Order: sequence, then structure tokens, then C-alpha cells
Amino acid sequence: MDTEDLIEDALRLRADQAPPEGAVLAALHRPRKSRKPVFLAVAAATAAVAVAVVATTIGRPSAGAPPAGPGSVLPTTSPDASPTTAASFDPFTLGYSPSWLPDGLTERNRFVDATGGVQRVWKHDGGQVVAPSLELVVPKDAEAQELLHRQVRDAAAADQVVINGRTALVADPATLVTPLPGDTREPGAPDGTPPDTRVVLNPEPGRYLQFTLSNTADARAEAIRIAESMRPDPTSLRGPVSVGGEVAHQAGVNGLGWHVSTTGVVGGVTYGANLSSYVDEPIGNPGVAPVAVTARGASAEYLGERGGYLRVDLGPDLHLLVFGPGPGTTSAQDLVAVAEAVVLDPDPGLPWATP
Repeated sequence: MDTEDLIEDALRLRADQAPPEGAVLAALHRPRKSRKPVFLAVAAATAAVAVAVVATTIGRPSAGAPPAGPGSVLPTTSPDASPTTAASFDPFTLGYSPSWLPDGLTERNRFVDATGGVQRVWKHDGGQVVAPSLELVVPKDAEAQELLHRQVRDAAAADQVVINGRTALVADPATLVTPLPGDTREPGAPDGTPPDTRVVLNPEPGRYLQFTLSNTADARAEAIRIAESMRPDPTSLRGPVSVGGEVAHQAGVNGLGWHVSTTGVVGGVTYGANLSSYVDEPIGNPGVAPVAVTARGASAEYLGERGGYLRVDLGPDLHLLVFGPGPGTTSAQDLVAVAEAVVLDPDPGLPWATP
């Protein structure tokens, strides 16, 4: 994918962001089998541009797993009705992570919004047409927390399961709610793919998260085991690159290496930045010769023909791409200044990623 496609896709994704409802709230609705990740664009309050996500392959948790168990169905017990108005996660940590996953699932993407809400995606690389996957959403804002609280509270008795001593929602989301145009199946009909299981978990008082395990024959049993393995995770969710101090970013790996995208405001203008272990080729219009400049004490290339991009080669396996808010709006001097202002981790990379 060339940079022009990257930017065009990012701007399209950015247009899908519609306040006041955020990406986390969108994630709380029942997912579709054909869905894309719900954090398709990073939510930044003043951002006007965004950068596209590169699909990736990432390692799964290594902590020991608890024994698998079927859970306890609660036909008559009501879920914890404790208020969630005071519920909040540390916006600078992952919040929770599973310590057990089915074999073959590897983490590929992380999507973090401006509130610190995070979605993580694991997929199976077994070559299946419809491959198993796991999507975990840990929202941080009070509205999303309250929505999940109500879903557990109002769940049907057959869908209420005790997990680690607290009531959770465990349900099959694989039936149609509203068929797409041209789909003749009735609402509630099976969607024709392997089973899914959606879990809304209440790991401790006033805190909720959700995940969906898709396309696996043992979805319910495995989802319950994943839920039982969920543990607090204080790992920082800050990306290795930040513009204007923003925490929101998208990250992942693919066959070429790892890639992180973010946006932020410098001098009242929103800029985008991609940090990657590989070079995005070609940069802009391959028929336009780049202008050699210097930024952050390293060699860099500026391409102004297609709106202004600056690529800084920070090392053989570390490349920074900075760009402005629109075509023809950003000079080489401005982008060099932004590149100098970008905050990089002293040891950039994705520690959770595996080759």
C-alpha cells in the first residue's frame, strides 16, 4: 500500500468518527462476522487527519492459564447492581489482559482512543477462509462502562454466568439482528459461519469489559476460559510515537515489520505521524523526485507535490513519516519542525509484537 492510499484511507476512516458517540461505544454493540475493527480511527478531540492501520501479526500472552471451567448458569440470580458512575480505569494502562488464549491466536492490532479506551485484536494464521479471532474492548469512559453494566444487569437468565465469583453476560452474537439489503434471511437466523461467543465481564466492582471470540467450534467453552483467565494489566498503552502529547494511536505488525500511526496538534495545526520498522514505498508520487533535507539529526526526504510528506530515516529499522492536514498545505520547513517536536520512545518498537 503506498502512502497516498494510506492517507486517503485514513481520511475516510476519520470521517466515520461522529461525536458524541465514540469508537468504544460503537464496540459495545453486537459485532458482525464481516466487521472491521471497531477502532478504525483514533479518536482525537481536535484531530483533522488520521493514519491507516496496517494489518499485523503479534504474540499472545504467556502467563499461565487457570483451569478451564464451564461457568455456573444463573437462572434466578440477578447481576451486581452496584453503580458505575465512579468506575474508571487508569487511562494510561491496558487495564486487563487474558492470561490464556486458544492455540494459534496471535495479537495483531491495538487501537487506542483519546480516553485511553483500547481494543485489541488476535487472529489465527491457520489459513482458514473464516479464521478464529478475538476482539477485546476495555473502555475507559463512564458512559461505555454504564452501558456494559446495563447489559449484564438486563441479560436473560440463561446468559448470566458466574465468572470468578461475579456475574457476567455470556451469549451467542452470531444471529442476524437486521439483515443487510438483499438478504432474505429473517432476523435471528444463523449467519452461516462457525459459532461466536460474546462476553461482558465484570472483573471487579464497577469495572466492565467485553470480548468476542469468533469462528471456533468451541467458542462458548473457550470464551469462558478466556474470561476466567482475565487479569489486571498495568502495562502502559502509550505508543512509541506521540504528536502533541496525544495518547491515541493505532499499532500492529505485518510481514514487513511493525507500524504505529498517530495524530496530534503542533502550533495549532493537526499533523499525522507514522513510525515503522520498515520503509513505506513509494512515498507519495513516485514520479516526483524527493528533496533531501535533515531532521532530528538524520537524513530525510521531503515530497511536496502531493501535499507534503517528510520521511526521516532514524536508523536501518526505524523510519518516521510526518505529514500535514491537506494537499499543498505544509512546507518542508514546517514538517521538519514537527518531526523535531515528535516525542519518540527511547527504545521504539512494539514489545508485545512477535515476528
